[in-house]
Amino acid sequence: MSIQPVTSSSVPVAPVLATAVGAQVLDDALFFLVPPSALLLGPLAGLIAIGLTVAGARMVTRGRRGPVVARTGLVVGLASAGIGLLIGGLGLVTLLLAGITVLAGVAGAVAGRGLTASRLP
Repeated sequence: MSIQPVTSSSVPVAPVLATAVGAQVLDDALFFLVPPSALLLGPLAGLIAIGLTVAGARMVTRGRRGPVVARTGLVVGLASAGIGLLIGGLGLVTLLLAGITVLAGVAGAVAGRGLTASRLP
């Protein structure tokens, strides 16, 4: 087994922060702009933020290859979870949703890309 150098291992900071902030604030903005949606989607706000984190991690890692994909997904999940904890507080439900958000960031970045140990560069 030989070690191959990684050509692009940096995580893009600006898109990651924009994705994390967008994932946590977009559902709140929707509730503010369309008040009746808060009645129907209010209890699902955490799940909407997780879904937006998955989609954002997928978009940020588009065009990237190798281990940087999982690393970027992890950073997107951590940033989104951190912002969610700042907004929602440190309750039990928010802590559980934060843990799921971190995993969702990695899953969103890696899912469907065929990144297995034998196919990594």
